[in-house]
Amino acid sequence: MTMESQHAAVRGPVPVLQIVGYKNSGKTTLACRLIRALSARGLRVGSAKHDAHHFQLDDPGTDSSKHLLHGAVEAVLTSSEATRIMRKSETSLEDIAASMYGKVDLLIAEGFKSADYPKIALIRNADEMSLLRNQTANICLWLSWEENEVKHRAASPVSPNTIPVLPLQDQALIDEEVLSLALSLL
Repeated sequence: MTMESQHAAVRGPVPVLQIVGYKNSGKTTLACRLIRALSARGLRVGSAKHDAHHFQLDDPGTDSSKHLLHGAVEAVLTSSEATRIMRKSETSLEDIAASMYGKVDLLIAEGFKSADYPKIALIRNADEMSLLRNQTANICLWLSWEENEVKHRAASPVSPNTIPVLPLQDQALIDEEVLSLALSLL
């Protein structure tokens, strides 16, 4: 299966590009850079972040936190400038993408390792690469903090199914490849 057909196979109402990796691997930094680059091209970009930890839906004492505390399963806070939806349940990446239909051109999702959208994986070393391979699928690009991993992979025979491993130290190359991958999903 070619990279293009892989992308086409997982397209839904809103194209999704996932950024996965372990804690402090650079996922948020990469997501922000990509969102800025895509927005500068005039694209409407949505974002979703999966938090492996529990977080509070709202600051304690606010009206919306009181609504949730008293049994509301969903609270919406809106003003003339923004809207925030808080829900007392997990939401799948598929449902998040569906909810953004017509509102965004592309959804950048940080995390959600088990979802089956095209992914960029950030790794610090070969051990993390092995672990991620076992936890997720559809990785289209590896970004590595460890130059030795990149050199080792570059020395390996290249096949049509080889997924590139790029050094995170080469920001110009990373920006070009990541943007190219994102734009290929449109």
